[in-house]
Amino acid sequence: MIFGIGIDVLEARRMHASYARFGVHLLDRLLLPRERVQFERTRRPERFLAMNFAAKEAIVKAMGTGFAHGMWIRDVGTVQNHWGRPEVIYSARGERVRRRLGIGEGHVTLTDEAGLIVAVAVLLRAPVRRRAGAKRAATKRVATKRARSRIKPAPAKRGRAR
Repeated sequence: MIFGIGIDVLEARRMHASYARFGVHLLDRLLLPRERVQFERTRRPERFLAMNFAAKEAIVKAMGTGFAHGMWIRDVGTVQNHWGRPEVIYSARGERVRRRLGIGEGHVTLTDEAGLIVAVAVLLRAPVRRRAGAKRAATKRVATKRARSRIKPAPAKRGRAR
């Protein structure tokens, strides 16, 4: 079941200007360590930063928190798997917020066209996990209800109506 959907659109030139102005300081404030490793290997750093920022925005919108309520820009991110597909990652704090909200896996798609970056994030609800004894207790409750329903009430006394 879907927990939330988030969308973000960003003008790539805005990130180009920010990177030109702040440089490494921007990287330190924006990227998680795994994102930073991928950034170091990219040939188009401004595009990478713009797509990453748009993905972060879309994910926190899908969470319903924005960059507030325990989430900060370095608490969520994306890295590409070996096929190039973006995968959602969290910092330790972001992971705690994700679990508290009941969010399971996340999916992100990114595209860029005519100077615009578009990110769409879909977050799914985490599967409900029962405690080990919960199933046994539920089964016992059902069995008790069945047993009670089989007990017939004592017949009413018949007497003459006066």
